[in-house]
Amino acid sequence: MRKLDSFKVFQKTEKKEIIVNKVLIGYSRISSKQQESNYSIADQEKSLREYALQNNYEMREIIGGVSESAKGDFTRKEFKRLFDTIKQRKNRPYAIAVKFISRFSRNGGKAIGLVSQMIDDLNVHLLETSTGLCTDKPKDRNEIYRKLLEAEEENTQRLERTIPGMKSFLEAGNHLGVVPFGYIKYGKRVTHFSRMAEKQRIEITEQGRIFQLAWQWKLQGESHVAISKRLSDLGVDLSHKRLTALFRNPFYCGVLVHKFLKEPREGNWEPLVPMEVFWKVQALLAPQTLGTYQISNSNDARPLARHLICSQCDNLLTGYEVKKKRKHYYKCNVCRGVSLNAETCPKSPQKGINDTYRELLKSAELDSKYTEVFKHQLLKLFRYQNAEHEMALTEQKTKLGELVTNKNTLEKKYLFSSNISADIYERHSSQLEWEINATHQKIADLENKLSNHDIFIDKAMNVCENLSNYWVCGTSENKQRIQRMLFPEGLYIVPEKRTYLTQNMNQVFQLIPLFTGVSEGRKKKVAIAEDFSSLVAGSRIELPTLGL
Repeated sequence: MRKLDSFKVFQKTEKKEIIVNKVLIGYSRISSKQQESNYSIADQEKSLREYALQNNYEMREIIGGVSESAKGDFTRKEFKRLFDTIKQRKNRPYAIAVKFISRFSRNGGKAIGLVSQMIDDLNVHLLETSTGLCTDKPKDRNEIYRKLLEAEEENTQRLERTIPGMKSFLEAGNHLGVVPFGYIKYGKRVTHFSRMAEKQRIEITEQGRIFQLAWQWKLQGESHVAISKRLSDLGVDLSHKRLTALFRNPFYCGVLVHKFLKEPREGNWEPLVPMEVFWKVQALLAPQTLGTYQISNSNDARPLARHLICSQCDNLLTGYEVKKKRKHYYKCNVCRGVSLNAETCPKSPQKGINDTYRELLKSAELDSKYTEVFKHQLLKLFRYQNAEHEMALTEQKTKLGELVTNKNTLEKKYLFSSNISADIYERHSSQLEWEINATHQKIADLENKLSNHDIFIDKAMNVCENLSNYWVCGTSENKQRIQRMLFPEGLYIVPEKRTYLTQNMNQVFQLIPLFTGVSEGRKKKVAIAEDFSSLVAGSRIELPTLGL
């Protein structure tokens, strides 16, 4: 009879896993620039490299090295890049190495799920170099999970201590975080030593002063592409795609809005624009968010939709069509019963709004016998307003001089010094050459604008003498451009009387009655203004007229 020992051949033995993969990818981060020194980037990376060297690991690379909050894992760019790097590589590392588990994540249960998925799906572990704990061992894995939960609890307690102070700070009108474009912040929690101050102070920069012009251009109906180009001419590079977000920021009118505040507050900084300008721009960006009226798609038969403003409720009129009758109307969606026929027809009891608007334009036209004297006045206004282009031209010429100097300096260093390689020289030289050519083109464009003022004046005079014809015969786009040119803020209409309130007319066209000798039914002398300081926002006419 066989002994029990003979059955050992059927007994399964536990095979010890031999780690062949000795590759690590490090991850480091700080939560803020003011992070304690023992959490500094340099200290973290030194610890990671020393651990790898002492334990015969290969530290392939260290990702991170920046200030990123642990509030959300995959909202961190470097954290996301860490996982993208691991997933894309065919030969994945053995583990992600961090000095402290809290540097990896402070999201508790979510972080535990993420680590478990990382182990199961990617076969990549998490290693803490300060303790040597690694998720490849069950006991260590539980300890790492406990530390992740502790990190979340620590973060929660820290927020409970700091949030009340942050709320008080905000309620006093101070600002948290990075200030928007055009401002610079001084205070205790700033990144640059030169801006350290005992009390927070926020000031407008030179670029911010130039950005102020963009708000006026927006009110004048210019597109974001055109605004971006004009800012670029003045040395401020802002993408047209970014302008909408900037225009929607209440910070620029001196208002503080934050999730920690129950109500918006007035901020302790100089507003870039007045509140009324801010809200006028909001109406242009998205008027449907500021009232109860509905948006109607543009239609050639209803060019005045979203241009006419109801005098009773200050809401824009929209348009609609009665398809059975094929008739178009303007309507106020707030005031009951305000519906105005757009076109005049035999059965209409009253004249169509399109025709009354054309008559308004006709009354604003310049009499040809006053052409020369008005042309003289307009030339003065053109020169006054194009001081902006003169400033832009000076900026571009200064920039060109700096670029040429930099290119000459680069060439000298390359020829007489061995510190610059041919590859570096070619790359920087090509970039400088491209910038020089682009600046030359901007200078040429600006000089062309300034030299062609006679052509511009002739076109402007032609428009002033034939406003109604241009509006009637123009495309839908050109009609709207003329409308914005005359009434940049919209035109008020009194619905029951079908009359217009023209106090918001472009000030250039308000001058025309002075030249025709008619102003509110009384004869007046023609006045030639020498000072144009009052004819600023809303009085530009060159851009709308050039496309006609």
